[in-house]
Amino acid sequence: MENFYDSYSKVIDDKTHYFVKRYLRFTEFENVADVLEGYGMHTDFTKACNIAGIKDPLLIKKIFSDMENNTAYAKVISLNKTAFEGKSAVL
Repeated sequence: MENFYDSYSKVIDDKTHYFVKRYLRFTEFENVADVLEGYGMHTDFTKACNIAGIKDPLLIKKIFSDMENNTAYAKVISLNKTAFEGKSAVL
């Protein structure tokens, strides 16, 4: 049995909100789903962790660091509108 954590951030009404989840995984059993033990959401990352039941300062730093390093980046690609003129879907 082991704990693992998931965290992400989302901007809502121009404020960054942090979401932290604490799971329990039963590694000794096959085909057993992970159990969500704690969930926290707050504009302060440490408070979100406390709500989720995570109190260890070193673990909180590690979760925050992992969240920042795993941020998915998107690239905006400009589409040339003339390249799509004259095409239609076949129904």
